[in-house]
Formats: sequence, structure tokens, C-alpha cells
Amino acid sequence: MIKQLITGILTVAVLTMSSCGSGTKDPAAYNNSIITVINGSEKHITDMNAAMNASDYAKAEQVRTDWEKSLHDDIKKVEELGDFKGDASFQKAVLDGLNGYKKIVTEDYPKLIELRKSKTPDAATESTLLDNINKAFENMSNGVNKASTEFEGKYKG
Repeated sequence: MIKQLITGILTVAVLTMSSCGSGTKDPAAYNNSIITVINGSEKHITDMNAAMNASDYAKAEQVRTDWEKSLHDDIKKVEELGDFKGDASFQKAVLDGLNGYKKIVTEDYPKLIELRKSKTPDAATESTLLDNINKAFENMSNGVNKASTEFEGKYKG
């Protein structure tokens, strides 16, 4: 009876350890886990564009705060996924992109929302903010696409 209990406990311990983030052995599952996290920002981008295009700045601010909270959670999820068999290049590219989003969501979008809400035109400031935002989107897209392609190339079955 005790031997069966010990065997059962050891089995649970081994299964628990093998299900930890960096213990993921399947590159497709790892890739999908990361991409699923990234895709969460797509809805926020769409919602932000809709609110800004409609000049609904209260909605834009709500989207921004929701997005900021999601980014905090998304960064944590990617950190918890860990690297893939010691290779952190894909994870790092995604974290860089998410942190780029976080920067624009906490710094640039609040200024852009306030600027547009104030109805005081400042074309130079607005242009700079929009450039920062677009650059963050471009960096995220390019960085993740490059890292994903490299990851797939390295770990293709």
C-alpha cells in the first residue's frame, strides 16, 4: 500500500514537472502558445482605431486601460512559457514587441487621446505620437515574424 502511494506521488511529481513552461517539447505547441498571447492585442488595436476614428475618447481611454492590463498579463504569460529548450530568441522577440506596445499604451496613446480630446490642433505633436505608435506596430510585426520564421526553421520536424 505504501509502495503504491509513493509510486503515485512520484508519478504526479514527474507529470507536474514535465508540464512546466520550459519543459514544453513540442515546437508547434510552443509557437502556438506564444502566437495566441500576441493575438490578444489585435482586438485592442481594432477597438482603439474604431474609438479614435469615431472621436469617442472616453471609449479610447477605456480600451487603452483594458489593453494596458492585458499587456501586463500577456508579458507575464510569455515569461512563464520560458524558453524553448534553452533557446530564448523567439520569446525575447515577443517580449520586446509586447513591451513596445506597453510603452505606446502607457505613454503615447494617453497623450494622443488628450490632444485630440482637447480639440487644440498640434500637428507636430500628433505626427510624432502617431509615428511612435506605427513604429511600435511595425517593430512588433517584423520582430515576431522574423523570430517565428527562424524558430520554425530551427525546429521543423
